[in-house]
Amino acid sequence: MSTRQATAAPPAAGRPGAPAAGTVRKEPFPVRLRWACGDALTITRRYLIHLRSAPERAVMALLLPLVFTLLFVYVLGSNMRVPEGGSYVDFLIPGMLAQMVVFGIAASASAVADDKDKGVTDRFHSLPMSRTAVPVGQSLAESLGGLITLLVMAGCGLLVGWRPGSTAAHVAAGLALLLLARYAFSWLGIWLGLVLPSRSAADLIGMLTFPLTMVSNVFVPSDGLPSGLRPVAEWNPVSAVVSATRELFGNPVTPSADAAWPLAHPVAATLGWSLLLLAVFGPLAVSAFRAPKH
Repeated sequence: MSTRQATAAPPAAGRPGAPAAGTVRKEPFPVRLRWACGDALTITRRYLIHLRSAPERAVMALLLPLVFTLLFVYVLGSNMRVPEGGSYVDFLIPGMLAQMVVFGIAASASAVADDKDKGVTDRFHSLPMSRTAVPVGQSLAESLGGLITLLVMAGCGLLVGWRPGSTAAHVAAGLALLLLARYAFSWLGIWLGLVLPSRSAADLIGMLTFPLTMVSNVFVPSDGLPSGLRPVAEWNPVSAVVSATRELFGNPVTPSADAAWPLAHPVAATLGWSLLLLAVFGPLAVSAFRAPKH
């Protein structure tokens, strides 16, 4: 809710029902909603402009997909075998697109924690702006950055031989699902950036999200994992995103008969995980931002 308020003008002499001088009038909801949307877009613009003063973030967003593609396709992928005799490149690239989605957690957390350390968050609190709009603007900016990363990753995949096997509509649906998942994961990152004590602590999140992608079906089918890890991988949200991406892009791997529900219904599972993350960490992030001290 926006904090802007309007002070009523002194009443005209003898005008019945006029407000007393100096009273505060609360603006109607449509006006406050318009202000909040404007504030959110301003924050989004601010984060995008900030990339000019931190070009290393843009460079990393462009180089990371290229490095991962070369590493896993040409160095590690030469000895990989895919079920049903498919191409490992077609198996791998959708998984790496999903991996870029999860890396958004660390990117969001670091950006928010950096603002907090520099006093920018306290400055936002002192301005007459919507408290909800700030994390919303941060999440929108992160999603735009994520879109660029996903497009670069897809471009790298095309260069090494990956080809989607479905229609343009299904490919667009797959990209939209990846963006939804990235947006949902970004709220987890925003909340972590607000509650962790410093930027240094937030930077460690990247080290924790990488194992999350390893215990999944990004690089190998979950059927090939040890029996103790297989249930963890199958219920890992990352695995659902990976399987949904492969299905929509036309590079599917048929799940085994005893596969867990998320792998048997990956699109529905990805939508469910995304909505759950938004429902939990959206309010938590807004509440953490509204707290007077960080």
